[in-house]
Amino acid sequence: MGEDGYRLLGRHRQERGTALGALADLVCSTAREADRLHGKLRRHAAHVRDRLDDTLNPRVDPALIPACGLLTSTGHTTDLHAARFAQQMNQLTLVLESYQAAVRRTGV
Repeated sequence: MGEDGYRLLGRHRQERGTALGALADLVCSTAREADRLHGKLRRHAAHVRDRLDDTLNPRVDPALIPACGLLTSTGHTTDLHAARFAQQMNQLTLVLESYQAAVRRTGV
């Protein structure tokens, strides 16, 4: 979109009651959700990294740490977070393409 496109998006968001205003608002809310999910995925990855660091700590008795259980549960959760983030990014792409098509049609 670039800097000009971002400013135009902000201006269109202020046009309440118009289709372009609604689309611009949808782009922003969809992007906010993608940002939220990205943050959640990053926090989960940091948590998994920390748990793996604990697992690989030579000062901890390996018998006390169930590595298989750790990898199974964290892998499944990681897959879910990654899939939801990918789904949101696909949705953002579709919404953004619709908005850009509407802007081109209106010539704004």
